Amino acid sequence: MQRSLFRYTTAFLLPLLAVGLVLTGCDSTGSNGIDNDNGDNEENDTFSFEYPSSTYGTETAVNLLAFDLGVRVGSAAENSESVLLDLYEGNNLDETTLPSALSGSPEQSTYGDVASGVTLSSLVSTEPLIRGNQLGPQDTPNSGAAVNTDELLRFYLQEAGANDSKRTSNGIVLSQFAEKMLLGTPLYGQGAAILSDFADGNLPANQAEQWDAAFGYFGFPRTLEPFLDYSGGTEGLANGNIARDVDSNGSVDLTSEYVHTWASYAIERSAAASSTDGPSPDFARDAFNALVEGRENIENGEDPSSHARTALDAWEKVVAVNVIHYINSMEGNLEDASGTLEGPQGESSGDVGEDAWGEAKAFAWSLQFYSRDALTSQDLNNVLEDIGNDPPYGEMTASEYASDLQDATDILADTYGFSDSNVAAW
Repeated sequence: MQRSLFRYTTAFLLPLLAVGLVLTGCDSTGSNGIDNDNGDNEENDTFSFEYPSSTYGTETAVNLLAFDLGVRVGSAAENSESVLLDLYEGNNLDETTLPSALSGSPEQSTYGDVASGVTLSSLVSTEPLIRGNQLGPQDTPNSGAAVNTDELLRFYLQEAGANDSKRTSNGIVLSQFAEKMLLGTPLYGQGAAILSDFADGNLPANQAEQWDAAFGYFGFPRTLEPFLDYSGGTEGLANGNIARDVDSNGSVDLTSEYVHTWASYAIERSAAASSTDGPSPDFARDAFNALVEGRENIENGEDPSSHARTALDAWEKVVAVNVIHYINSMEGNLEDASGTLEGPQGESSGDVGEDAWGEAKAFAWSLQFYSRDALTSQDLNNVLEDIGNDPPYGEMTASEYASDLQDATDILADTYGFSDSNVAAW
């Protein structure tokens, strides 16, 4: 069921691998060493190249917008429908201040500082969502009919901004869908479409720009290794930091010194797997190194197809692992429930956990925008059906729903070859 539903936008930048694993920006004249203070006379220090003609500000802005909309929808009382739609549609976006919740001391202060003229809504897929016609009337603008991501997002932005709602009456958390649906399209969908074409040998005329766009959508910093600490860090990040002033200039460049959401998930899932007795897939390093080496291939006039396949496979597995992770979270909640599932009371969560349900559902939908042939259309339909159209309050017992969720996990684990120990750790 290989899908690449969306083509890409203009884009832009990636570094080369010079020594070992990772990199960060300098100039076009050569590599720039960064002393890691490891006492080895710079033998294992990190180096980088930067291509001065390249940039991927648009893709960074899309990452920031997904985060921003999730935060704002979660604080609906402070954000009107028009504010949310302006962000989504790019109205006066260049002058809009970046979210204050960003980590570090960002070098950029407005969206226009990152990239100008970004229109998020124009990048979102209008492909009908699998089983979207099964959503309840409270949860979709097209009751009983097909619905796409753009339509669903506009409906949820309206619900949040106009009605100060945090979730629908069926338990769908609007902030989770606002952010996570955008992680599926355009971020994963567009990035995967680019890499899929490269992997299949369909090389575009503007290879460097398109490759850099995929790198930007994935959301890695230009230097990865200083950010990683799988054994002693927080969710795989050294000191828990997604922002790091690598070049010591007093600020954090959001295009090169920041770990955006998909890259952060890749790191977190890799760290969790590294703590088990089973295989230790390193999605983050596998994807990052492949993206770096593929960019070097392009610069040298060589074929980057195999590196595209490696990066794409790692990214797709992270999407699948995310579904498993949030199913695990729901299963943990169900252990404390018995009998027919009860919904939320006031501000408290119901037996399932609406946040985890929304994330599992949205990430499963992400696989619609690209997944390997081994995950058949029927498999994905079954996963989405097992998760359900909404948290099944008043409809199922805890044990019945736990059984359905296990079926969904089994489909994904079998398809992607995940070990039992890793599935449990995620």
